Amino acid sequence: MSQAAVSLCRFGEFTLDLPRASLRRGETEVALRPKSLRLLGHLAANAGRVLSRDELYAVLWPRAVVTDDSLTRCISDVREALGDRDRRIVRTVSRLGYMFCAEVECGDACAAAASAAAPVAAASAPVSRDGAVAWPTNLPAQLLPLIGRDGDLAHLQALLRQHRLICLVGAGGVGKSVLAKALLHKHSAAFEHGVCWVDLASQLDPAGVAGQVAASMGIAVSGADSRAALLRSLKPLQMLMAWDNAEHLAEEVAALAQALHDEAPGVRLVVTSQVPLKTGVERVVRLGSLALPPAAAGVAEACSFAAVELFLARAQAADARFSLTESNVAFAVDVCRRLDGLPLAIEMAAALAPWLGLPRLAETIHDRFRALVASRRSAPPRHKTLQAAMQWSHALLSPQEQTAFRRLGVFAGSFSLELAQHTIADAALDPWEVLHAIGALVERSLLSASGGDEPRYRLLETPRAFASSGLRSAGDAPALRLRHAQAYRARLESAYHDHFSGREPIDRWRERLVPDLQDARAAFEWSIANDAQSAVSLAANLAFVLSSESPIDRRAVIEASKPLIGDAIPKPLRARWAQEAAFSVADIHTPIAREWAGQAAAVFRELEQTLDLYRTLGLLVYCASNTTDMQGSLEMAEMQAIEQPHWPPVVKAYGAHAAACWHSARRNFEEALRWRRLCLQLYEQAGYGWRSLVARSNLLDSLIAAGQAGEAIACGSQLLGLLQGNRFVASLPSARLNFVAAMLLADDTAGARRLAIESWPQAIPIRWQAYWADYLALLAGLERRPQAASRLLGYAQARYAALGVAREVNEALAFSRADALARELLGNERVDALGLQGAGLADGDIPALAFSAQDVS
Repeated sequence: MSQAAVSLCRFGEFTLDLPRASLRRGETEVALRPKSLRLLGHLAANAGRVLSRDELYAVLWPRAVVTDDSLTRCISDVREALGDRDRRIVRTVSRLGYMFCAEVECGDACAAAASAAAPVAAASAPVSRDGAVAWPTNLPAQLLPLIGRDGDLAHLQALLRQHRLICLVGAGGVGKSVLAKALLHKHSAAFEHGVCWVDLASQLDPAGVAGQVAASMGIAVSGADSRAALLRSLKPLQMLMAWDNAEHLAEEVAALAQALHDEAPGVRLVVTSQVPLKTGVERVVRLGSLALPPAAAGVAEACSFAAVELFLARAQAADARFSLTESNVAFAVDVCRRLDGLPLAIEMAAALAPWLGLPRLAETIHDRFRALVASRRSAPPRHKTLQAAMQWSHALLSPQEQTAFRRLGVFAGSFSLELAQHTIADAALDPWEVLHAIGALVERSLLSASGGDEPRYRLLETPRAFASSGLRSAGDAPALRLRHAQAYRARLESAYHDHFSGREPIDRWRERLVPDLQDARAAFEWSIANDAQSAVSLAANLAFVLSSESPIDRRAVIEASKPLIGDAIPKPLRARWAQEAAFSVADIHTPIAREWAGQAAAVFRELEQTLDLYRTLGLLVYCASNTTDMQGSLEMAEMQAIEQPHWPPVVKAYGAHAAACWHSARRNFEEALRWRRLCLQLYEQAGYGWRSLVARSNLLDSLIAAGQAGEAIACGSQLLGLLQGNRFVASLPSARLNFVAAMLLADDTAGARRLAIESWPQAIPIRWQAYWADYLALLAGLERRPQAASRLLGYAQARYAALGVAREVNEALAFSRADALARELLGNERVDALGLQGAGLADGDIPALAFSAQDVS
């Protein structure tokens, strides 16, 4: 561009108005001689390009001969007027000339390159720096602080010492460009000829890549031999380059990068892209999202994680008054987690936080593609909105890859290749095309992949939201949801049978199955309104997998599916549902459990499903354990008659457990202990960690019933030791309950008190208040607090009545012992009266009553 074409431009605090011969800093006029003002205008019009001294002489003194001091003086005038003491705005490029480095906004045709300017000298040999920058960097003088990437930056630096070509790969908006800029800034003085930044985002023509790189360096190349000319210029240099946003030009960039690697040994290159270049010589570095805090993190902990640190920094940049507090930090953490730690999305969300408020922001994220836009005017077009960022990535996919990506939006969590093929493949997209599409999506960082023998794949939340939106728009959603539900129905039905096959340890079986539970739940929720049979099957098998490790969730899926049970559901499926429904309430609603188990057993007999019948008969025996009559004896005899010696240990353990409960209820304690020990042995043989812990807790229960206090204390201590740090520590309430019972049997009231205080809060969510109340009453009785003991006994009686169950052996012994202690001190009339008062107590009244140091009337 010629100088005459420039009229008005702005940079930093300055406004340059050439028609008025004016340079203003804010509202203040800055004095500058006409020649120096003209020089500033030409520099600004050519920002980012090296201008030779000859070119500047031709512009300022076209028909005069002047000394070198004239140009030097004008440069000094300009720097003084701009306060550019450190030469960050007008930089000296050794032996080549000068470059204007500020970002320029122009009011008319002002541009970064002047077409009428004299050509820049070709760089045919290395240039001595003499303390100045050798080549234009195209980087701003200052960068925003690099947050959460110190480790990544150090890793890149280490690789850079060993490799000349690095491809920095990651999802759109993950921060590749920011990290690469930081790397170049860090090494701006480490290479003889400096560093250079090349942004390829706006270059749409592959043939123009070499020219774009050359233009970014101020090298004049043209024509068909632009690549060769560029390589000749770069060959003698010692420098570091970064080519940014190469994914849409991957083939041409790969070829040029390979040639540069081969012909310019002094040049080190970092390419940022959503896909690897696949040159064979590059070192690929995948950049992941920022670290995320746990959901319940407080302010101090949350801010120690990079995602929240970035959120806070950008929110405070929008409004310095913004702060995170203990009352609002959970919303910020939730936003960062739902945005998967993606820096671009976090920055966009943080800019909204000060004026929208964190609670409302957390709601708004549900519609992230409409809500999230860039707060910086300088953001490239593809980063102006989150929608634009995803569209940029999506547009680079082939039609088959776009179809697969859209359909994968049906998954709620991680999935296997097999499940993906079963769910999204059809006549338009065969299983092999699904396989190749998944590989391409992983390569482009739209799909994450875990390693191992059985890889798992997962769409992060933002790509999944984009894919789901596309799925709805394409009209594929209903068909895909149905196939998804049917695939997970088949997965869980198969898993149920695999559990009893004995082919692998149960813990390994569960480890493989757990990653599918999120999608199984999603399939179940959709099926309730759309596919009743799949919903009932999923409910039964989800309940089985959740088992008593998650009793509340287990009961929830049974309750949600109960309205679907009717004649429209096939009889075998109704029986499976009734079987799991019975197991889910056996410890809190025994009559209901017995009814459902009886219905299931009748169908299993009819269908000759022996293993299901055996398991259900065991439950019926357990339900009869709380009775003193012979109820359940026929079921136990039938169960033992159909048992087969070759059955896997995990199957026979059901019978051993039922027999132990049967004998314990009838005070055959030695026989009960024999069955308890066998049950523990069977579960350990089956490799079933959870059930082994349950069996050990039940053994402790029988030791208490047998009055073997010493062995009970030893067993309880061992059990709690095994639970320490174990994922089951919060889901095995019987362990603590039984250990408290063991300590009370040994009259260790201090130890029982400490553990009971810690454990009581667990009782309420799982409805175990009645069982605990008996032991809390015994604790009060042993501590000579008979009034509290009497009221707690009344509370316990009311809770058992509400549940419709009788006391088990140990709870009955605890009740009798506590009642006797109270009556000995207060008399029958007073104990009965206090018991009536206790029956009306609420759960919230119990801690103050049970754990007071004084007797509470």
